Amino acid sequence: MFSTSGYDRLYARSTSGLAKLLCMLFALSGILCILLSSAPLTNLRGLIYMCVMTLACLSSAIVYVEHFCGMRHCRRHLCNASKYEFYLHATLATTCFLASSAALTLTLVTYSLAAFFGYVAFCLYALEAWYNYRRYRQRDVSTQT
Repeated sequence: MFSTSGYDRLYARSTSGLAKLLCMLFALSGILCILLSSAPLTNLRGLIYMCVMTLACLSSAIVYVEHFCGMRHCRRHLCNASKYEFYLHATLATTCFLASSAALTLTLVTYSLAAFFGYVAFCLYALEAWYNYRRYRQRDVSTQT
């Protein structure tokens, strides 16, 4: 017999789960590049990058834990989870791109490395947004009569 522990272990090995884990890893790597550098943290572009990547990492962690533990918040409020994640990932992709572009304008190597991690996170968020958009559109089309 199978026991239902409430955890979705297959989500951790799915494309969406791995993409969220990689997004968190790249966001943390970018943050650590700036924190461990000898550059001052008082410039505005570095602070914007740090705030955006921290927000991206936290929101990815919340969505990952929500899916992994089966606490689908959208299910209780009758909203579409794919549409919600599409908007979330599209917003995070846009903000990661803008923050990485701002960090790249600084001529420091550590900020350039952090911008690289931000651009990789941007690509993963854009890919996730595209997958969620396709999933939402397929469900929307399948329910039309």
